[in-house]
Amino acid sequence: MGTVEMPAAADAADAADAADGAGGLDAGPEGPAPGTWGAYRRRPAAALRPHIVNYTGFRTRFGAPRRRLELPTGHVTLVFAFEEGLWVSRAEGGRAAPAPVRLRPAAGAVVAGPRTGWAIGVHAGAVHGLEVNMTPLGARRLFGLPMTHLGPGRAAPDPAELLGPGGRYLAERLYGLGSWAERFDLLDAVFTARLDRGPAAAPEVREALARLWADSGSLARAAAGTGWSARTLRARFREQVGLSPKGVARVFRLQHALRLLAAGMPPARVAAACGYHDQAHLGREVKAMTGLSPSRFAVLRGGLPPGSALDRLPGRITSVLLPPGEAPGACRF
Repeated sequence: MGTVEMPAAADAADAADAADGAGGLDAGPEGPAPGTWGAYRRRPAAALRPHIVNYTGFRTRFGAPRRRLELPTGHVTLVFAFEEGLWVSRAEGGRAAPAPVRLRPAAGAVVAGPRTGWAIGVHAGAVHGLEVNMTPLGARRLFGLPMTHLGPGRAAPDPAELLGPGGRYLAERLYGLGSWAERFDLLDAVFTARLDRGPAAAPEVREALARLWADSGSLARAAAGTGWSARTLRARFREQVGLSPKGVARVFRLQHALRLLAAGMPPARVAAACGYHDQAHLGREVKAMTGLSPSRFAVLRGGLPPGSALDRLPGRITSVLLPPGEAPGACRF
């Protein structure tokens, strides 16, 4: 669950032009000004890196509405919207939310905890805001809340509940600053002040998460290393991670499978390599968790490697652009 160095901003911009059609990005010493089109990504201050993976500021404009399929990653995402026109719909258990949630500009933030289902982000052609990607253990430490508050099916907490009274006006403060670098510096200050807000994670949970990732979601081996009963392990995971051990195992196995599918490996070989019973089992899991069949995912992904400019996290496959009129599973707009 550790962080990974991000690619240079110029490299990310070149990839974004190919992957997402975004405009160029000014990556000077202070970062691009808020009026610059494109995206700018930075790691947090050193003390925050065990908890926060990256900050991403984005301001893009396209000639038509765009939809991104956001895949389960095991991480927590906090989004501040600076302008109108951004909606999010989440699915869990193969079923979409009854209606997309509109992100109100400068009115606060929306947080998405770890999940086993997909989400869809939609904008009408222009989008402007800022995103913070955290580990679940880091979110628990910085927010000072059990991760059950961010679990699937729970209403999004108020920003003041997550970040204290100042959180209610943080979006407005961020929007009013003169550069992305200043905005990221403000986030560093806010989160550094909250480093001891919540308890540290149990070493057994950290070790189990590391084992699950290394073993492509092997739940038995991860559980054996804790010395806890299945009931205790499940309770600790829900409190500190936001998903059950089985849910985390499914997400990590899916991520390994998506990496291989995106690289062009045939589904039958992917199923064997990732510990699925057979190709049919792989297909059911991918469809349940992403809304797409393995073959359709590979087509839409277009061979992009994990951690591309389209993705929100280094080393992971987080996003797919959806063609006009296509909606995964039961999700409709």
